[in-house]
Amino acid sequence: ERGLRLWIVYNMRAIENSAGLCRVLSNNDDVMANPIKEVQRISDELTKKCGVPRPPHRLSEDVVKQFIDPTLHHNKKADDKKGKVLATFKNDCVAKDFKSIFQEGTQNRNTELDMYLKAMKVYCDLKSGDAYHEGYEWPSLTFGSN
Repeated sequence: ERGLRLWIVYNMRAIENSAGLCRVLSNNDDVMANPIKEVQRISDELTKKCGVPRPPHRLSEDVVKQFIDPTLHHNKKADDKKGKVLATFKNDCVAKDFKSIFQEGTQNRNTELDMYLKAMKVYCDLKSGDAYHEGYEWPSLTFGSN
């Protein structure tokens, strides 16, 4: 639950603090699907869209592989078919049930589930682009002993 809260805050601050700046957006799925292509796309957009000088040379596959380990990316296609849908957000982006160390119906499980659904809404809004719009309403987060 803490990790989800931190992830939401990190993304919220990154977007708020980059408002008005040139942004090049990417996501983990695109990076993992084709690391070389996505890194090159990011580099090209930084140059064309943001005016960042072109790097002196293209990144080699070996360099990219030093930073990206596809074995750490869980098999999302297999996961997509599993699990009960807890919520559906914009563009059919879904939050599915997950394994928890907490028992169903306990306060800890309910708190964890609430934070998970907030994080999934932000995730889906990042994917759709809604989270980048001025006036986007970020979820309410409480900070306590958790």
